[in-house]
Amino acid sequence: MQTRSNKPHLIIGAICVAWSAGITSGCELDNAGPHVIAGPSVPSPVPLHAPYVWDTPEELKVWTDNAVSHGSFSIDETDSNGAIAIRFTGASGQSGGSLVLRSPDLVPPASSIRAVRIRYQWLQDSSSTVGLSVLATIEASNASSVDQPRNYQTLQAGSGWKEIEFRPPAFSLLDVRYMYFAAYANAGLLKIDTITLVN
Repeated sequence: MQTRSNKPHLIIGAICVAWSAGITSGCELDNAGPHVIAGPSVPSPVPLHAPYVWDTPEELKVWTDNAVSHGSFSIDETDSNGAIAIRFTGASGQSGGSLVLRSPDLVPPASSIRAVRIRYQWLQDSSSTVGLSVLATIEASNASSVDQPRNYQTLQAGSGWKEIEFRPPAFSLLDVRYMYFAAYANAGLLKIDTITLVN
């Protein structure tokens, strides 16, 4: 199996920008400065039932059970056909926790992808209806290694499944090698039951 280099990714910077885009807690960096997370390979041992669609518990678990993803994850099999359940535990006005959700490696890259679509629920613990700002960063073989495509979207709060697409503005079609979602939030539960690369 082909592997990629362990090029570092400045994840915490992306999270801080997402935070300032609409989440009120603020961003705290320790004295050591920004935290750099290396980008090791994330193999995909589970065959997909449909090309570039992750929507079963086994397929979604590949996004959470790897060396790069971090957050308070579980797989909820009682709702829909299975969903990634991500718990943010902070109280209002305090840091609630960060999320980095990393896809498996796509070998060969998924070609001519125009967007990444997720089906989600954002269930904030407070009565606030503030949306959750999420950053999608795509590592594409036909994009500059210095400036990979990225896109912010705001996930709407409330029960009921919703869909949203992340469309990096700098490119029309991408050859996707892997991707990240990053977010920072106050207390609440984010559920993602389908992730799809759209071409």
